[in-house]
Amino acid sequence: MTADPVHALRERHLACCEGAVHPLEIAAELEASGVGPGTAGHYRHNDVFALAEELYARVPRRPAALRAVEPESPWRRRTAPACRAAALYLLPCLVLWLIGRLLGRPGGVARGPGVCLGVAALFGLVAAATAGRRVGIAARIGYALGLAALLGTAAATPRADPAMAAALTVGMGLAEWCARWFRHIGWGHLDTAHSRAGFRIRMRPVLPVAVGLYLSGLAAITFATLVLARHRAADGWVAEAVAGSSAGAWATQGCTGLLLLLVLLLWRCGRQRDALAALLCSLSAVGVAAALTSGPGGLGTGPGQALLWGCGPAAALLLPYAWAVLLRPESHRPDPDP
Repeated sequence: MTADPVHALRERHLACCEGAVHPLEIAAELEASGVGPGTAGHYRHNDVFALAEELYARVPRRPAALRAVEPESPWRRRTAPACRAAALYLLPCLVLWLIGRLLGRPGGVARGPGVCLGVAALFGLVAAATAGRRVGIAARIGYALGLAALLGTAAATPRADPAMAAALTVGMGLAEWCARWFRHIGWGHLDTAHSRAGFRIRMRPVLPVAVGLYLSGLAAITFATLVLARHRAADGWVAEAVAGSSAGAWATQGCTGLLLLLVLLLWRCGRQRDALAALLCSLSAVGVAAALTSGPGGLGTGPGQALLWGCGPAAALLLPYAWAVLLRPESHRPDPDP
């Protein structure tokens, strides 16, 4: 053993130490490399966290890591991007409705392969624009194509409910707000937690709160959109709006919205590969469900059934995985976007 056993460890993990924004990140790197409670004594420390704190104090931060780490400010700095995202994602639905009005279609909704492709392309452009500046081109393209396919299926395919689709796209703004709030809470706990276990304990209720807040808001947005789209008389217009959509349509809305929220949470927390894999798997599930629900003897008809049978299982499988990875300290670095 050398006179300074920590020096060799410092050299092996220099890149992680230079880029870390908290000792918990170094502790996670050490544990991943095999340094545990049983081996921390070889480096003259009682535990891995104490060893990580010394490495964090020894190694100066890189200039990029010296960026201000002020937590994301409360409501106004989250509300502006959320409103911008809601307006941008609603734009393709408005274009779809406007084309229908110009063509004289009932209800003002146009359908057709060319229209569907154009609306999906608009969704893709919006998704690429909101993906973030520090993400690779290939990842942004995959993210944009995945969201465009899901939102395009909900909005532009035949028999799709335009009011439900509009509410789902507006809900992307709420999902953006919840993702930023989740990341802000994670950064606050990262600054105050003293161990990985303590951080996980603090973060356990945050994801359920974010999911509950989003689903409640999405339900309220959907109801308001249905009321605005379907009332024709002063009497009974609320009941008409509620009765106009089946329980299956509401279930589809919730499952699709939950999947989109989890994908956005993973994306905003630096888990771009996980988000892309979730999009790919969910699109595959929707494709299989569409094949099973179409034609005689199928499970149902329309894009709603395909989204329900595709996004429902995908969201159910993604939720526990997101729970596991989003409780890790390394998923809560400061926002790389200015």
